Amino acid sequence: MVTQPLFRRLLGSTIDDLSPVLREAHDSRIDQRWSGLAQVQANPNPLARLLCRMMRLPAPGSAIPVTVRFERRADAERWHRDFAGRRYRSTLVERGALMIERMGMATNIFRVSVEDGGLRLDLVGFRFLGVSLPSALRPHCHAREHEDDGRYVFDVPVDLWPFGRIIRYTGRMERVDD
Repeated sequence: MVTQPLFRRLLGSTIDDLSPVLREAHDSRIDQRWSGLAQVQANPNPLARLLCRMMRLPAPGSAIPVTVRFERRADAERWHRDFAGRRYRSTLVERGALMIERMGMATNIFRVSVEDGGLRLDLVGFRFLGVSLPSALRPHCHAREHEDDGRYVFDVPVDLWPFGRIIRYTGRMERVDD
């Protein structure tokens, strides 16, 4: 049984400093679905595109329909993302002060914090097939979430040597009641 939502456990009382929309999304014990539009910029390098495809990350484009379902289970959350039919899922758990995101063959390790009413997720570690990669060889991501005009706004840039920016996806969503 979940005693507190994942992000409340990670952030403690600072979660109360999040904007109302982000608190609604992240400080809840119930499953939720959010929907909107996204823009995806991707590196044109064929190897960078292949990596993004292997990770099932969104395809490039603008005004892409996006749906994210937050599923709360025991001490974990599952995020189901759908970018115009390209779907991927991740499982998020807490380990100490860090958020661990398992996504297929990859494990992302994030430090989560509140900044100016928004959520900041900084990638501080990465494992591929269980092998921890050094900073020089792993992706770098400093994702942000904030509220704008009552909407949940996300910005997820991912950089990887030697390509530089391999993908950046941004978008705005509203909660959808089923």
